Amino acid sequence: MRVSNVALLTLAALASQNLTANTNAAPAASPVSGGTPQASNFVDAVDRSASRPAESISAPETIAHEQFSPPSAVKSRAGLLVAAAGPELSAATKTKANTSGDELTKSLQETWLSKLIATGVKSNPQVRDAFAFLSPQSDSAESGYGFNNTINLLNILLILGTIFPPVTIAFFWAIRRIVVRQLVADANKRLHGIGVLESELTNSSQLTQKLRDELEAQLSAAKQSIDFLSRETEISKSSVEQIETLKSQFLMHLQVLLTEVYEKKSQIVQEISQVPAVVAKESVKVAPQPSQTAPASDGGNLIADDYIKQGEGLYFEGNYDGAAVCFEKAILMNNNLGEAWYWRGNVLIKLQRHEEALACYDQAILIKPDHCEAWYNKANLLAKLQKYEDAIDSYERASSSESRKYACWHSIAALLGKLQHYEEAIASYDRALAIKASDSEIWHNRGAMLGKVQQHAAAVDSYDRAVALNPKRYETWYNRGNMLWRLLRYSDAIDSYDRALGIRADKYEVWYNKGAVLGKMQRYQDAIAAYDKAIAIKPEDFELWHNRGAAFEKLSQHEAAIASYESAIALNSECYEAWFGKGESLTKMQRYQEAIGAYEKAIALKPDSYDAWHHCGTALSQLNRYIEAMAAYDRAIAIKPENAEAWRDRGAIVSELKQDTEGFVAGEKDTQNQPQSDESSEN
Repeated sequence: MRVSNVALLTLAALASQNLTANTNAAPAASPVSGGTPQASNFVDAVDRSASRPAESISAPETIAHEQFSPPSAVKSRAGLLVAAAGPELSAATKTKANTSGDELTKSLQETWLSKLIATGVKSNPQVRDAFAFLSPQSDSAESGYGFNNTINLLNILLILGTIFPPVTIAFFWAIRRIVVRQLVADANKRLHGIGVLESELTNSSQLTQKLRDELEAQLSAAKQSIDFLSRETEISKSSVEQIETLKSQFLMHLQVLLTEVYEKKSQIVQEISQVPAVVAKESVKVAPQPSQTAPASDGGNLIADDYIKQGEGLYFEGNYDGAAVCFEKAILMNNNLGEAWYWRGNVLIKLQRHEEALACYDQAILIKPDHCEAWYNKANLLAKLQKYEDAIDSYERASSSESRKYACWHSIAALLGKLQHYEEAIASYDRALAIKASDSEIWHNRGAMLGKVQQHAAAVDSYDRAVALNPKRYETWYNRGNMLWRLLRYSDAIDSYDRALGIRADKYEVWYNKGAVLGKMQRYQDAIAAYDKAIAIKPEDFELWHNRGAAFEKLSQHEAAIASYESAIALNSECYEAWFGKGESLTKMQRYQEAIGAYEKAIALKPDSYDAWHHCGTALSQLNRYIEAMAAYDRAIAIKPENAEAWRDRGAIVSELKQDTEGFVAGEKDTQNQPQSDESSEN
């Protein structure tokens, strides 16, 4: 009972303290009158801090209308603005404050303390009377009920904890136990998750190792499969070669059988035609003996060498079918005769059966690896089939024979030239010349290879050796003239071209190059004559017409030049040079409008042509089309900004435009001043 009294007294003291605090916290009412307020401590505090400038916390708001202006303020003696009256809260503001209080009250009423108090008040009238006595009375009792009851309950719990320490310790021990139990449960849960992760990681490692083992096994199996396929490919290739050989042998057997059948048929027909025996006997006596080179009908007395000899004879007579039969019979009698295979290959080349001929040469080389003739003929056939690399290898094998070395190196050099291995080709020609230096063709071909590598002087020396051995070959004189042209020896080049034309005057390329060299020598009239000769031989060459027009232009014969350019354009409308040349000739004839059209055609074909844009700008400026001319000069400068000519011409146009502008302005001023002078004279 004593403890209850102490608790009630303590609660009453706390309630009185809360009531006093609430009463002191209520603000005093502001004066309503508009007079100057009484001096107070608040005003003095403001006066003491008046020397420090006010800091702006946020940006000032824009005042949209007078109705949003603050109430009028009265300036005090200290120079500070003090509000004349406290601002009244608007209805919206009051509503907002009440709404905020309601939300706070609602939140507090949701707590377990508020719910505990409400339950106690409803169930026990004594508790309700005690809380009614302890709680302060206010106008807004509904809004402050939950908040004050919660504070009171907290105060009660604090008092109980102070009075009964064991209860407090037991409470916190229970709380601690609950927290520890929860922490242990969370830790166990996480440890369980870590165990699951470890298990999954172990399973993943095992799965990865298993997949790795399977992949290695598959790779090993794939490697074995590839090796097996490689072996099978080699076996298949060998089988195909054997099949081809058997096919060739079968065809030979078939050919021989057909030949024997035809011979037997002829013999039977001949016997049937001999009806009387006497006549038959006489016919046998007078019958012509078979040719020595023809194959015998009865092959029982002939050996393989005899068939080879008969086949060689038929081959040189041009009877390739009969020769093929003889060589096939020899092969059937003895398959290891390399000569029979070699000669059969020669016959098959004549019969245009190239693949079978290669097989025959391979068989001959297999029987006799140092068969140089077989290697050489095989190389010739490979070169004919454009298998240059294989042909070079075969020529090198054939070059082991002294009788074939020269021809082999000559052929190797020619094939290296086709493969664009010019340095190696020159070395091969040198090896051929070391064997036979009197061959003009080798000197000629060597000069051509030297020209490919830009060794023009050495090429001229090689051509000189060639014409010394054979002066009747026009190609050598022509090529020699081209090399002299590259060396800028124009007169010697003209002499060389004349020697070529003395042998073949119908070669337009010689006339063409002669005309070009004459143009370099500024002998334009002679150049035109050379171009006319070339055009008479090949009038469809547009380049000839263009070069002829350029020569006429150099002679200032612009009409003839234009006609020649138009002939070139008629043959090839996309010839930029012809359009540009035509534009130049038209400009020189002061036919600027037509020249602009020609330049525009040239620009359409070659938009990045500096010369076309520059000359087009010049023609436009001649027609006083300055803006277009400046645009053309700008395009030319963009292509070649380092060229001063376009800059100079553009500057001249700018100066011209400036003078015209100043003259126009001066004329305007004169026009404006003229009426004023008239008026002044009248006054």
